[in-house]
Amino acid sequence: MISDSLPLNSQQGDTVTSQDDATKGASRRADRLMTEEIEDAVQPLFKVNRALGWCRLLLLLLPALACLVMYIREPYLPLAVLWLLSAAVFYAFVMISTHDISHASLLDLGSAEQALGCALSWPVAWPYRTYRNLHQLHHRMNGMDLRDPERREPSEEELARAGWWRRLHFSHPFWLSVLVLGGIQLIGSMFWFGWKLRDSHSRLMGGLVSDGIGILVVQAAMFTWAIGHGQLIKLLLMLVVVERVVGALMQVRGMIEHHGIWKRFSTYELTQLYSSRNIAASPLVNLLMGGLPHHSLHHAYPSIPYDKLPQATPIAEAVLARNGHPPLPKLNSYAEGVALLL
Repeated sequence: MISDSLPLNSQQGDTVTSQDDATKGASRRADRLMTEEIEDAVQPLFKVNRALGWCRLLLLLLPALACLVMYIREPYLPLAVLWLLSAAVFYAFVMISTHDISHASLLDLGSAEQALGCALSWPVAWPYRTYRNLHQLHHRMNGMDLRDPERREPSEEELARAGWWRRLHFSHPFWLSVLVLGGIQLIGSMFWFGWKLRDSHSRLMGGLVSDGIGILVVQAAMFTWAIGHGQLIKLLLMLVVVERVVGALMQVRGMIEHHGIWKRFSTYELTQLYSSRNIAASPLVNLLMGGLPHHSLHHAYPSIPYDKLPQATPIAEAVLARNGHPPLPKLNSYAEGVALLL
């Protein structure tokens, strides 16, 4: 009797497993069809408005350069610092535009657009080409592969091995990453991950080399000019202030968009939609932030330009709701996002 019952129980278990697998398979197919429906619906939004992209870039770059000139010319240091802070804030948003350039969604100018990304980044020692290649890996790996170079979440194993200090940092990353490490951490991590993941992307080594050479040449030219014109102290102060301001903004933005929601879902598109966070923002903030307040849609469909992302989000949310999926992760403001990190 016992020997007869064992195969029966085993058979019942196999049947249940098969039914579960079939249910999961049907659910994945339904999710795949749903994300294809979203992509079809947002496809008309993929076209880049080149004139609008130039307007946005120049609207940020020209005031940054004007403030920088005033900083260099101003002899009274306290007033000069105010000009420098203004230049740094404008340039922080210029650097956000290089994110659009990395996706060719700002100007759609091919290699010329990528050269512009280097020209905007190397003066502040940002390894643009390495970043562009790593950011492509981030879009591929977000929520799915622990090698993700922009991952903000520790794995369970990493959390278990972490001491109290690292656990505190994982829960409240603002204090160390934003206030202390800032841009230095971001620049260092690009070179570190560029080398570490060099076998994961065919262009990473070339990007590392060109960034290293480009940054050295541009920085050497800047220091040569500064020494020759008696502006060395002002150049050093400029590099420090820009690193603090731009680094803080970039750190805050990246953490708000991903903190606490790194998780895999049934399809690639759903993983990107639900492992990225949206932030309610005005049209002006959306312009300054390059559409990144609509981060879920950007991650799932990175070819959508920044100005079309506000249109894409409600389209995707309507399809998700119709298929019984929860709303996309969202915060009511960037202030709420900062509070999340404190």
